[in-house]
Amino acid sequence: MKTLLTAFVLFLTNHAISQEVPFKFEINNLRNTDGSIIVSVYKEFKSFDDGLPEFRQTFSKIENIKDGTFHAQFLLPPGVYGLVFLDDENNDEAMNNNLIGVPKEGFGFSNFYLSGFKKPKFSDFSFKHSEDTDTMEIRLRYL
Repeated sequence: MKTLLTAFVLFLTNHAISQEVPFKFEINNLRNTDGSIIVSVYKEFKSFDDGLPEFRQTFSKIENIKDGTFHAQFLLPPGVYGLVFLDDENNDEAMNNNLIGVPKEGFGFSNFYLSGFKKPKFSDFSFKHSEDTDTMEIRLRYL
């Protein structure tokens, strides 16, 4: 009986820990309603440095804009994450650059606004996600 009770408690604890909770975000400085927003989810600095996200989520801009602000959400287990946002205006699922490598589309990071030209460190834009996480306001940068 004690083994059964222990197993049940472990099951409930594991279920509660691994349960995904909504991550909500909004963007209010989109340049236009063309294309989509791509969110790349990173869990560690190495995957960000290597450009290998845990997963990517794509959202239609036109379907998620209300009163000039883009609103969306997706499910994430609690944990530490860094999110990179791309305004994929031409729906080619890639950041487009001009001839000298300057981005032609908007981009942004969770809890961080890139004001310079240097790629941020994971610690600059990572955050702890939990059921208490408020809607995150993302500000995209267009060059």
